[in-house]
Amino acid sequence: MTRVTPILVALVILAGCEPREVIEPVDQSVRPARIFIVRENQATIKHEFVGRIEAAQTVDVSFEVSGPLKALPVLEGQTIAAGKLIAALNPRDYVLSMREAEVQLKLANQDLTRKRKLLTSRGISQSIVDDAQALYELRNLSLSQAREDFADTKLYAPFDAYVARRYTDNHVNIRSGEPVVRLTDLHELFVVTSIPENLFATITAERVMRLYAQFAFLPDERFELTYRENTGEAESVAQTYKVTLVMERPKSWNILPGMTATVHLELNMPRGDGQHVKIPTSALVADENKQFYVWLYDKASQLVESRSVKVGPADGEGITVLTGLKDGDHVVASGASQLQRGMRVRMLGKPSAKL
Repeated sequence: MTRVTPILVALVILAGCEPREVIEPVDQSVRPARIFIVRENQATIKHEFVGRIEAAQTVDVSFEVSGPLKALPVLEGQTIAAGKLIAALNPRDYVLSMREAEVQLKLANQDLTRKRKLLTSRGISQSIVDDAQALYELRNLSLSQAREDFADTKLYAPFDAYVARRYTDNHVNIRSGEPVVRLTDLHELFVVTSIPENLFATITAERVMRLYAQFAFLPDERFELTYRENTGEAESVAQTYKVTLVMERPKSWNILPGMTATVHLELNMPRGDGQHVKIPTSALVADENKQFYVWLYDKASQLVESRSVKVGPADGEGITVLTGLKDGDHVVASGASQLQRGMRVRMLGKPSAKL
């Protein structure tokens, strides 16, 4: 025992003198984050409205004379060319009226000719000839009216049209002015929507970035729109203005009046003091006073510092910053609420300007 103990002590002392591997502590202040690059031209506002498709022109076609309907060759949903027969009345009564007017005019002409000869021989007075002349002119007008009524027994398409509706069936007695069919001009379509007064007052042609329509049954298609007109007075209850937009009728899809569309309006921010930019909503942080700020990233030092900002409206892609940022600033876009002043940030991937 007396010999072993000094040896063990010496071994323990030698082991304690050997150098140990030093484990460096992990720097807990370095956090990974995605970095967003601010770009001025991303400051846009998007709005959506419900729109209704209307035809560029809608006409309820009717006869100017009455009578039994003899022919109605058009069908609902049919496209017809300009000048095509739409409907026709039985012309029998109007043919008889026209022939009677022709006979009356012939008799009046004969009477006028005879009385003019008598006037030459001083057999009658001038006033009798004048009466015969007036009667002749009256009969002539009657014949013109009878011919016009006969022509009105047929209806023709005034333009290339789509038959939206038939109001009656064949062989029915039709009164003058009673609608027979509804025709629509579908060369171009109107998209009618309502815009609130507070937004309508700030829209100018320079601010409109894009204007298009989408349909629920065609989610991948976008149809460009152009402005046509708007009402001059706001609707009294909702305080909205009715705006009419024009959409070219697509050849591949059967878009018809009465369908519902979503109108998308993309606007630039209105001009004002400073630049307007857009950032991801995840980059925005609020302090205890509900004031907003972001974390600016310095690429050289990898440090972050807070920057107060004034924000505007948000949409599905991000939030608009009115003041506090400029083009080219690097902003922490993820995990911003976990950062503190003086922290270092390690970029995840490359900085991106995509929202």
